[in-house]
Amino acid sequence: MKKTKKIVAPLNIGSLYKVKQYFWSLFPTKETAALCDDDDDLVTGEHFAASAADYWSRKYNCEVTYLSPDSIIVFLEEDGELKKVLTSEGRIGWTGFDESYNKCFEELKAEP
Repeated sequence: MKKTKKIVAPLNIGSLYKVKQYFWSLFPTKETAALCDDDDDLVTGEHFAASAADYWSRKYNCEVTYLSPDSIIVFLEEDGELKKVLTSEGRIGWTGFDESYNKCFEELKAEP
């Protein structure tokens, strides 16, 4: 039996999204985000997200934060698995994930 590849909806640059699932590390630069493995970018609990942000902040001497479920964001730029994000709090940073995680973000549509 031949395997079929599941089609994943792309994320639209410039569109408004709500984080539906996981906590995502948000790094201040693309270079810092690239130093971390994808598995380090997302966690399932806020305590772990805060601990990871603190760890990465100390390790790279910068301010690492995280996105929480229900955060409202805009993807500004994409470079492979790295995504530049603007949050509703005005923070700009980089996170990373492959397209299999696109389902963790819900595009918000303007009401007519």
